[in-house]
Amino acid sequence: MKYYTYGIELVLNNLLIFLSIAVISILTDNIRISFAYILTYCPIRNYVGGYHCKTYTKCYFTTLILYILMLIFDTYLFDNRLIVSCILLVITIPMILILTPVDFGYGPISDNDRKKYRKRSTVLIALALLSFIFSIVTHQPNVAFAISWGMFVVFLLMMRSLFEKLSKVR
Repeated sequence: MKYYTYGIELVLNNLLIFLSIAVISILTDNIRISFAYILTYCPIRNYVGGYHCKTYTKCYFTTLILYILMLIFDTYLFDNRLIVSCILLVITIPMILILTPVDFGYGPISDNDRKKYRKRSTVLIALALLSFIFSIVTHQPNVAFAISWGMFVVFLLMMRSLFEKLSKVR
C-alpha cells in the first residue's frame, strides 16, 4: 500500500509542478522556451540522477525557483544569451557525461543499470545539443538558452548530490 501512496504522491507532485510551469509560461508568454527547458531537463534528469529534495514542498519550490531564474536570466541576458548558453554547455556537457549516473538516493545502482543510464543520458544529451544547434541556426537564442539552462540545472543537482555525499564521508 505504501508504494501506491508514494506513486500517487509523486504523480500529483509532478502534475502540480508541470501545471504551475504551464501557467507561468502562458502568463509570461514564454511557452516555447518553457517547453524547450522541460524537454531538456526532465528526460536527462531521469537518467543522470542527482540531488532529490526531502519533501514534495521543497521539490515544488526548488523546481519553480530554478525555472523562474531561467526566465529572469533569459530576459536580462538578452544580447549575451548565446555566449552564456555556450559557456553553460561547455561546462556542463563534459561533466554530466563523466559523472553520469549519480546515485539517486534510493540505494546503489547496479552495473547493468549504470550502463543503461549512461547510454540513455548520452543519447538525450546528443539530442539536446542538436536542438541547441538547430535553435541557433534558426535564430532562436532564447530557446538555445532554455536548453542550456536545463542542462545546467541537471549539472547543479548532480554536483549538489556529490557534495552532500562528500560531506557525509567526512
